[in-house]
Amino acid sequence: MFDLRNLDFDFQMAYTKANEILATTSVIETFPYKIGELIKEQSDIRLCKYSKALNKYGIPIEDFGSESAVIIEYFGANIIFYNDSEPKYRVVYSIGHEFGHHVLDHKMNLKKTDPLYSKQEIEANYFVAQILMPEQIIREAVRRGKTLNNDFIKESFGVSSNAASKRRKTLANYDFEWRKREEKEYDDIILERYMPFIENIAPINKITNYDFDNEYSRQRERENWLDPRERWT
Repeated sequence: MFDLRNLDFDFQMAYTKANEILATTSVIETFPYKIGELIKEQSDIRLCKYSKALNKYGIPIEDFGSESAVIIEYFGANIIFYNDSEPKYRVVYSIGHEFGHHVLDHKMNLKKTDPLYSKQEIEANYFVAQILMPEQIIREAVRRGKTLNNDFIKESFGVSSNAASKRRKTLANYDFEWRKREEKEYDDIILERYMPFIENIAPINKITNYDFDNEYSRQRERENWLDPRERWT
């Protein structure tokens, strides 16, 4: 067994790449959106359902090595095969995760026992979380007085309860002020582009007097995001 703490994760690249797409795409206007259209705009990746692979080519799900989705290079073409029998929100997340591998230029066909496999899986999860649930939008909603709980994230972005819970915990344990300059490069653009969506989930008339320059306020905010049982663990 290997220790994940010894791996050098490139979270900055995953975050920045997601921000570049959020800031420049013409596909995303609101959330949730059609992940297939985004991938078509951003790459030459093809999408193929598991059911089609089975019915047309006789390839069973077991051969893909994943019950949800996998990206494969086949005769020079990149194809994301995905399980269309799963709930829509899981399909979207799984496809976005595989797209993350492509964007981050990850190595394909690694064995699960390879430490690089786990590193790439975590980085791809970080990418898809930002592309589906942008941190800038969530923090602006909180600044306007929204309570950052699982239900708010789930309902606002059309993700699963599990994805919402992981996103909330990640943001609760990270101080946005620590972001490097290059990571914040697209913040204003993202907020401006998606302001109609922000107004919809957090109307301006509910704005409160949050002071993000005050460390005490920031800490209280992060504590409020966590379940009380998790604050001291």
